[in-house]
Amino acid sequence: MIRPFRYETERYGEYSKPGEFVYDHPFQWGSKRTGPDLHRLGGKYPDSWHYHHMEDPTSMSPGSVMPAYAFMIENDLDTTTTAAKIRVMQRLGVPYPEGYDKIANAELIKQADAISQNLSKDGIKVKSEKEIIAMIAYLQRLGIDIKSSHQTSEK
Repeated sequence: MIRPFRYETERYGEYSKPGEFVYDHPFQWGSKRTGPDLHRLGGKYPDSWHYHHMEDPTSMSPGSVMPAYAFMIENDLDTTTTAAKIRVMQRLGVPYPEGYDKIANAELIKQADAISQNLSKDGIKVKSEKEIIAMIAYLQRLGIDIKSSHQTSEK
């Protein structure tokens, strides 16, 4: 959780609100912000931007001190424990529907294939089973639920 210091909100933008991390287990609370709050990142940049940013952060954000995560481009995503992780999250209170553990990997593959195809349109060839695809999926999801709930309530 980020404390809203004026200089940080001027530099990085609005900070996360409690409803945006209610299902994070364990909670990642701290008192110092080292970089921008990612909770509203979903949909802000195209998949290709995230790919390049993870491969070499300075290529997209000159002067960035973020380390490169290029190894994610080579590493395969391990999905052998997905069902077990879903069941644990359900026990912790995350409202996954009953039986979601049985279909989670199928949904993961569908989403990964779409991201891989998206990247291909931008000239980036990466297989859908790579860790970078999962990271892009995660980043593209951040903040979209709260955005859609605000849009719904404003109508």
